Amino acid sequence: MVMPGMNVHARPPSSLFVRIIRMIPLMLLVLIAYFAVAMFAGDGPLLETLTSSLFSLTLPSGGTWDFTLEHLFIGTALIFLFFELIKSTSIGGAAIAEMAVSTVVFILFLVFFLTVPSAATSLFFILMMISFIDVLAGYIIGIKVARRDFSVG
Repeated sequence: MVMPGMNVHARPPSSLFVRIIRMIPLMLLVLIAYFAVAMFAGDGPLLETLTSSLFSLTLPSGGTWDFTLEHLFIGTALIFLFFELIKSTSIGGAAIAEMAVSTVVFILFLVFFLTVPSAATSLFFILMMISFIDVLAGYIIGIKVARRDFSVG
C-alpha cells in the first residue's frame, strides 16, 4: 500500500557494513593474498611456490597446460579489475572514497615492489600494473560519468 508522500522508487537504505565493503578495493585482497603466499613460502624460494603446478590439463591438441599459482593470481586480478570497472561507473561520495582507497592500494603495490624483496617478481609487477589500470580507469570513467550526469541535469 502506497501512502501519500512515500517515494516508491527510493532504494532501501544500505547498512554501514555494506557501504564499507563496497569501498574496499578488490585489488587489496590480491595484495594481501600475495603476501600470505610469500609468508607461507617462508625461507623457501617464492618463485618455486608461485610457479609450481596446481594441476595439469591435456588439451585436444595433445599439449599439456600447467595451471600455476601465478595464473590464479593474474586471473583473479583481472576478474577483480572487471568488477572494479563496474563499480567506477557509480557516482557519489562512496565512489570518490573508493577511488581514493584504490589509489592508496596502487601506491602500496609500488612501494612494496620497490622495497620488499619478496615483491620483486614479474607476477607482482603485473599485479601492480593491473592496480594502476584500475586507478586510471576509475578516475577516467568517474569523470566521464560525472560529466554526463552534470550535462543531463
